[in-house]
Amino acid sequence: MKRVSMLAVGVAICTLFAVNASAEANLALRGIGLKAGFVNPENLSTTIGFGLVADLGTLHPQVELESYAGYWQQTEGDFGADFGVKDFAFGSKAKYMFETNNPAVQPFAGAGLGFHILNAHVDLQQVIPGASASETDFKLGFDLGGGLRYDNGGQFALLGEAWYTAVSDFSQFNVMVGAVYMFGR
Repeated sequence: MKRVSMLAVGVAICTLFAVNASAEANLALRGIGLKAGFVNPENLSTTIGFGLVADLGTLHPQVELESYAGYWQQTEGDFGADFGVKDFAFGSKAKYMFETNNPAVQPFAGAGLGFHILNAHVDLQQVIPGASASETDFKLGFDLGGGLRYDNGGQFALLGEAWYTAVSDFSQFNVMVGAVYMFGR
């Protein structure tokens, strides 16, 4: 009986907070954009990464929601053997937008979750003819980072951001710049 009453109290509290949060939320596709930059994967050399970003509106006046997709690949070779990794990621991030004296310049910090489709391959055909292997894994990653958005009310908002993504075997740090086309302006 005690567990049931505690569960009922918990559901009631969550419902009250949800009603308050939904009154402040403004979720809608506000813009879509591209970004590019440098990715430094764990145990590999730095490479170029590309991404898509969708601005999904606000959960709270200072908390914005973003959806993303990204891709990078890196291949390294030595003594006739090539080893490479490809990462296709997609997920969502929540960003806390800090208030500044200039509303066009918005620094932010955020966190998110993403799914990573990692493909690792090794090619030894120059050493041993026909010797190659490939493996694809689906992994969950945790994003933590921040950056700066410049939005002066025009059609495009500019982004500069840095994120650390914790993924087992291939954690990565990336620095990206990009532009988001804002709808309805």
